[in-house]
Amino acid sequence: MKREVLGIGAVLVVLAVLSVIATTPALAHVTVYFSPDPSTISLEPGETVMIQVMADVDANETDGIRLFQVGVAFVANESFDPTVINITKAENPCRIYVPGWGCFEYYWNDTFKSVIKPTCEYTPPYPGLFRWMTGANKKGFDAPITVPIANLTIEAIGPGTSPLNFTHYKCYEPTVGSSRLFDKQADRIPPENITWINSSITVTAPQETFSKDLVEGWNLISLPLTADDMTVSSVFSSVAGKYDAIYSYDAETHSWVALGADDTLENGVGYFIHMTENGTWTYQGSAYTAMSIPLEPGLNLVGWVNTSASLPDALSSIEGDYWYVARWNATTQKFEVYVPDAPPVFNDFNTMERGEGYFIAAKTNCTLTYP
Repeated sequence: MKREVLGIGAVLVVLAVLSVIATTPALAHVTVYFSPDPSTISLEPGETVMIQVMADVDANETDGIRLFQVGVAFVANESFDPTVINITKAENPCRIYVPGWGCFEYYWNDTFKSVIKPTCEYTPPYPGLFRWMTGANKKGFDAPITVPIANLTIEAIGPGTSPLNFTHYKCYEPTVGSSRLFDKQADRIPPENITWINSSITVTAPQETFSKDLVEGWNLISLPLTADDMTVSSVFSSVAGKYDAIYSYDAETHSWVALGADDTLENGVGYFIHMTENGTWTYQGSAYTAMSIPLEPGLNLVGWVNTSASLPDALSSIEGDYWYVARWNATTQKFEVYVPDAPPVFNDFNTMERGEGYFIAAKTNCTLTYP
C-alpha cells in the first residue's frame, strides 16, 4: 500500500511539472528572413532582383526592437558564391516605404552609404567577405511588428546555386561583425530567441541550340552544351533511328565501351557514333565553357568546350605532356593529326572545334584544363 501511494505521488509531481510547463509563456522571438524567398527565384546571368531582409517580431517580445546589425556573408562553404551572384547594392527600405510598416533609420546620415562595407576580411579559419548592414530607430518598435531591415539588389553572375546566409562570425576590420538584434532598451536580444532563416538563389545559363551534320558511317563528336537530360536517347533524339552504335573509350583499360539508350553522356568526352544514314544532330542546353579532364598515359578520347581555340594555345595546360592530337574526318573516314613540334605545313588541322572529339596521346598522367 505504501508503495502504491508513493507511485501516485510521483505521478502527481509529474503532472504538476507538466502543468507549469504548459502555462509558461513562450520565449520572446524574432525571425529574420529574406522576402521573397530567394530559393523561389531563378535568374540568368546579368539579371538583377531586389530582395528585402525582414525582421518579424512576435507578441512575446515585450521589449520590442530598436537596433540591428546584420551581415550577409559569402564565406567559403557557408554563404554566397561570388561566381554565381553578387550583392551590388543595399538600400534603406524607407526609400520604398510600405504603409503600415515601421522603418529603421540608418546611421551615417540615413543614406546607407557606409552601411554596406566594401569588404570585411575574416581571419582564418573563416576566409571570406560579407555585406554589412546596421541601423536604429530612436523610439524603437513595439511588438508585434514586421519591419524591413534592408533592400538588397542581387546580380546574377554565372550559372549555379549559391547559398544566401546570415553571418554570425566576428570581423574587426573595417567593422565588428556578428549578426544581432537589440530591444527598445538597447539590450541585446538573446541569440536563442532569434531565428535566422537562410536561403539560396539559382542562376541558370541561357539555353542555346547546337546543330551538326552527321554523315553515314562513323562520326567522332562531343557535347558542347549541357542538357537537362544527358541520356543518349534524349541528346540524340533528333537522329533517332538513324544510328545504330555509340562508343566511348576507356583510357585506363584501353578498351571501347558501348553505350545504350539510357546511359548518361558527359561533357569533355569524345564519342564515336555510327550513322546508318545522313542526319542533322540537334539538341539544346547551356554552354559548356570550362573543362578539367585527367589524362592517362597513352590514348585519351576527349571532347571540347563550346568555343573554338587555336593550337597549341588550346592545349597549353598539357604543353610538353602529349605526343599528338588526332581527329576523325567523317567525310573521308580517316584520321587527321596535329603534332605540336612539327612544322605547320605537316599538320592536318590547327584548331580545336566545338562539337568535335579528339584522341590525345599523353606522355604521362596530366590534366587538360581549358581555359
